[in-house]
Amino acid sequence: MYPSGRWDGFWVQEMWGRRPMTPFYLHFANGTVTGEGKDMVGRFTFAGAYDEATGQVRMVKQYIGKHEVLDVGQPDGEGSIQGNWSIGKVDTGPFLLRPALAKPTGEEPIAEIE
Repeated sequence: MYPSGRWDGFWVQEMWGRRPMTPFYLHFANGTVTGEGKDMVGRFTFAGAYDEATGQVRMVKQYIGKHEVLDVGQPDGEGSIQGNWSIGKVDTGPFLLRPALAKPTGEEPIAEIE
């Protein structure tokens, strides 16, 4: 359902605004998701699960030596995962995760449309 590899995205917190997570890595296999990355808070790991039929994702983002964040999301219809993060019942906000696509080099062939 989701591609394993490099992803980018952001989370939003009222006090900090929109904060990027770039790049980070996610691995999807048999309903399990794992990953790692870094953002303004620090290095983190992801561990959780996804539903292969619906695309719903539930994972814990564990900041190394710090707090954890629960991310619960669903597919946005364009290959990304959108949802809400929460730290206990104290704080919450939206997030968006999207597979990182290779940037065009300008050397790609132009496809003919029939």
